[in-house]
Amino acid sequence: MAKTTKFAKRRAEAAKRAGKRADKRRELAEHAISALGNLGYARTTLRDIASQSGVSLGILHYYFEDKVDLISYCVKLYKETFVALLDATMGTEIPPDAVAGKFIDGLVAAVAEHANIHRLWYDIRGQALFDEAFHSVVSEIEDALIGLVARLLSRLHIDGASPISVYLGFDGIFRYYLQRHLLGDSDALVEFRVALGEQFAALNARLDV
Repeated sequence: MAKTTKFAKRRAEAAKRAGKRADKRRELAEHAISALGNLGYARTTLRDIASQSGVSLGILHYYFEDKVDLISYCVKLYKETFVALLDATMGTEIPPDAVAGKFIDGLVAAVAEHANIHRLWYDIRGQALFDEAFHSVVSEIEDALIGLVARLLSRLHIDGASPISVYLGFDGIFRYYLQRHLLGDSDALVEFRVALGEQFAALNARLDV
């Protein structure tokens, strides 16, 4: 019995240490993600990230294996939040006829408020074509985004549409207007909203067929 209690205590202590480590990784990532969004993958080093994040290089090396590990974690962390926020726009308390508008609001706000972070996502997605170190995180994030679109289609009661095809449509619009916004186009967000509205109108047309 004593051995069982001792073993359970050790397991609890190990779980506590793991939890603290996970919390610290998250904290460091939240500090680093803004710097990463500004610098991009190719133009930055862990030393640059440490400097702009206000932490020591040794701390980053302790919690992250390398730059790829840190960037992958940062983008995954933000995209999880992004998906959760868009999921909230489809909550059961939202009337069905308001879901599309709320979803559009969420996408436009993402570009307006977090353009640099989304730019980083497209940066590492492009890098994944050349560097297999990014394959896993890119696949995981895209699976989450496709799942989000599948839930959107279900919420709108749109049957027969491929979640992957619809995701690709939204992604193309998102990337195009993100780039225009980053280049300083003052009309980008307004036209982005219009393009998204047209995308939803095309989806809703399926209901009338």
